[in-house]
This record gives sequence, C-alpha cells and structure tokens, in this order.
Amino acid sequence: MAAGQAAKARSSALAAERTRQRQFDQESDALNLTAQNRYQNFEGQQEETGQKLTDYFQAQALPLDEANAAAELPRSASTITVNDENQQRANARDFTNRQGAALGNLRSFGDLLGGIGRDQARDAMSIGQIGAFKRGSSSTLPYELEAANSKGAGARLFGDILGGFGSIGTTAGISGGSLFGWGGPKDKAGAIPIPTPAPRLGSTYGKAR
Repeated sequence: MAAGQAAKARSSALAAERTRQRQFDQESDALNLTAQNRYQNFEGQQEETGQKLTDYFQAQALPLDEANAAAELPRSASTITVNDENQQRANARDFTNRQGAALGNLRSFGDLLGGIGRDQARDAMSIGQIGAFKRGSSSTLPYELEAANSKGAGARLFGDILGGFGSIGTTAGISGGSLFGWGGPKDKAGAIPIPTPAPRLGSTYGKAR
C-alpha cells in the first residue's frame, strides 16, 4: 500500500510537470509565430503607416482664419486682392499638403520597421521569461518527487511494525520460547510439558480425595 501511494504521487507529479512544460512551450510557440507574422504584408503596413504620418503632418497647418489672426493682417476691401490672397493661400496649402504626404511616405519605412523591431524585442523578452518559468518549474520537480516518496509513510511504518513483530515471533518459535522470549515450566529434558486436564466430578481421582 505504501509503495503504491508513493508511485501514484510520483506519477501525478511527473504528469503535472509535463502539463506545465507543454503549456509553456505552447505560449512560446505562439509568441514566435506572432513575431514572424509582424512582417506579413509589409507593403500594406507601410502604406497605412505613411497615411497616418501624412494626416499628422498635414494637420499641423493652420486654418485660414487662424493664419490671418497669427499674421495680424487687416482684411482688404478689394475683391481682387481678397481673391488673389485666397488663391495664394490655397496654393500654399496644396504645397504643404504635398510636403506632408512626401514626408509621411519618406518616414513610413523607418517608422514601421522601428515599430516592428520594438514589438519583436518585447516578444523576445516574453519568450525569455517563459524560458525562465520552464527552468524554475523543472527545478522544483526533484522536491515534488521527494515529497511524493514520503506518501504512504503511515502505512509503511505500520508495515515495519508488523514485520518487527513477525521477526520476533519467528525467532521465538525457532528458539522454542513464547512470542516475548520467555517460556513456561519445563521438564528435566527441557521440553514444555503438556498441561494435565482438570479432574472431572465423579472421576476416580475425585473419589480418592
């Protein structure tokens, strides 16, 4: 019974460790796959990043009213002057928009590549942490097996006690003594005499008395 309990506990500890290691491996494989997929559809990602940068740069231009207020220019009463001014401002806005789009496209490659590099660095750090968890889990397995070996200690102690009594009884039987090593009255030949049965009423022995 004690050996069976210890074996069952060891099997449970090994099964639990295999389950933990398998889960760690699955998490690590998922992170590796995520890191590899970060370069999928790179051109599409670059285009999306460039559009975001373009929108950001183009949004930095001031609206017409705010530009006038910032320049502190008085508004002209001449229709020709106002129309020409608006045309020039529209041309300037088109220029800044083109410049923003060009700058966004120019910086899209480096910005996207840098972002992927940072994400992959985090993936590598997470994989390293999982590796540390795997080593930590495997290092505790010997202690779990040692604890499993102590299962059934009560049954083992009981078995040892019964074995001790068995050894004492065997020794006593071989030496001709009782279980505890002492014997009853012996005859001159050293043999234990068979007890004489008590006399029954009405027997010859009782009448003689």
